[in-house]
Amino acid sequence: MKWKLSLFFLTILGWYIATLAVPFTKASLSNAAFLIGLFLLIIASIAIIFKTGFLTPVTEGFRIIGERMIRKSRAMERADKQIKNDHTIQSFKTNLGAFITQSTFIVGAGSILISVISIVML
Repeated sequence: MKWKLSLFFLTILGWYIATLAVPFTKASLSNAAFLIGLFLLIIASIAIIFKTGFLTPVTEGFRIIGERMIRKSRAMERADKQIKNDHTIQSFKTNLGAFITQSTFIVGAGSILISVISIVML
């Protein structure tokens, strides 16, 4: 929880430093903050959609098509099976995905908040 709050405040501090350091107008920095925030929120929402499994039939279909077009060697199939059965790698991937999703959501929300505040202050 502490890292989420500190990341939010670091985002706000970063945009404040950018307003002082960059020779652009406040309106252009506000637009940039809004676009970056919107982009990061879209990335976070796509990650959440993939995490819920809503698009699993589509991705599985493309995986099956890819397997039919390019054959794997038996060694590669064994390696894929070992990776799939390794719980430490799976938990690492899950934790990393959650961290990236939360980080992009927090930075995106902070950027949009800074954009709205700077427009109100104009």
